[in-house]
Amino acid sequence: MVSIFSCFLISSAPALGGNCTLADLDAGRGERIAVQYAYDGDTLTLSDGRRIRLIGINTPERGRKGQPDEALALAAKQAVQSALQASGARQRDLRLVLGREQTDAYGRQLGYVFIDGQSLSALLLKQGLGWHVAIPPNLGLLPCFVGAEKSARRGQKGLWQSTLAQYVGAKNIERGGYQRVRGTVRKVSFAKAWWINFEDGFVAVIYPENQRYFDKATVNSWRGKRLEVEGWVYSSKYRGKPQWRIKLATPHGLSVL
Repeated sequence: MVSIFSCFLISSAPALGGNCTLADLDAGRGERIAVQYAYDGDTLTLSDGRRIRLIGINTPERGRKGQPDEALALAAKQAVQSALQASGARQRDLRLVLGREQTDAYGRQLGYVFIDGQSLSALLLKQGLGWHVAIPPNLGLLPCFVGAEKSARRGQKGLWQSTLAQYVGAKNIERGGYQRVRGTVRKVSFAKAWWINFEDGFVAVIYPENQRYFDKATVNSWRGKRLEVEGWVYSSKYRGKPQWRIKLATPHGLSVL
C-alpha cells in the first residue's frame, strides 16, 4: 500500500510523529475552558453551552434511534472522560484553539483541545480510538496526527485490530457516513470537479476548492488501479439513478493498493 501524501507532509509542520502539543500549534496559550459533557469521542459540550467538534479526528458513532453503537464508540467516550478527570488535587488545564475554519454545518465550533498542553485528538489517535481526518483549512497539526495514527496501526490498537473490518468494497456500500472504501478505478475525468469513477458505480469527487492539494497527473494515473479512500460517503443521483459518492479533501487517507 503506497501513500501519496508524503510531499504534503514534508512541507508541513510540526515534525511527523511529534507530541501534538499546544506549543506545536504555535497559536498562543489558547482559551481556558471547562467541559460539561462528552457526547462521544470527538464532540464536547463546554460549561458555557458551546459544542466543540475536535479537529483532526473522527471517532466511532454512538447509536441513535434504537441503533447500536459502532465498535469502540463507548471506549472513545470513556477515554475522553478519563483524560478530562482531575489528577489528584490538581485540576486539568484545558485549553481550546479554534481552527481557521471555526464552525461546521451543525453549528459546532471546530477546535483543538489540549489537556495539560497535550492534544486530546492525538491521545485518542494513539489508542486507535478514532481515524485521523484532514479537512482543509484546519491542518495545523496534520503531520503529528498522522504519526499518532500510524503508531496505533502498527500496534493494531483499537480500531486497527485485525478482528475488526478495516474497509468496505465499493460494490458493498449500503449506507452513508464515514467509511474506508476499496475499489478499482474505471475512469477519471476532469471538469469543474474532478471525477474518479470506480467499477462498481462508486464515485470519488475532488471539488475545485481542494484541487490544489492534488497533483493532476497523479490523479490521472489512477485509471485501472485499485485504491482505498476514506471519508464521508453520501448518496447522490446520476441521470436519475442513485449513486454513492465520497468527497476527497486532501490525499490523506488515500492509498494505491
